[in-house]
Amino acid sequence: TSTTPSASTRLPATNAAGLKPGSPQAVALTGVQAKTGLKYSTSCAGSTPCISLLGQSLGQGAAAVIFSTAKTAGRECAGYVVQSNGAWQLVNAVCGLPNQVSPLIGRDATVHVPGNCANARSAAGLSAGVLNCLYDGSSVHVDGGPTYADNLIWWHTDKGWIAHDFLVGP
Repeated sequence: TSTTPSASTRLPATNAAGLKPGSPQAVALTGVQAKTGLKYSTSCAGSTPCISLLGQSLGQGAAAVIFSTAKTAGRECAGYVVQSNGAWQLVNAVCGLPNQVSPLIGRDATVHVPGNCANARSAAGLSAGVLNCLYDGSSVHVDGGPTYADNLIWWHTDKGWIAHDFLVGP
């Protein structure tokens, strides 16, 4: 007779990339694959171009999942996802040179809001008090986040909380 493992001993289901379907990593991967046209591999061994998981920043209802397009000297990509109605959803994916993709915790970012300024707030959310008005080209250091509030991803910087849409690489 065969026995079926109990729910507590079964391994989680994974997709072809070995990531749990619907997880922040799997959802971010779809955006990065669409952006790069490359397939995912856990090792990226050999000469075939591919992407591999580097790490992630999992915050409150939001995540940034970082991938590499090669073991060394390749591009770096980040897939930004939010959790809404119990499911992870892709917001966007960006790629750039290693250590140049931003916003990510521990990296500098540039405020991008031509002809205006972006509000840096005391907390993540549109109702939080405004601490600073940062003009286009201002530099900030990202030290926390991501947090999903008011249908936006927010990052904590050395100037306050700033919406994801206003931050780009250095």
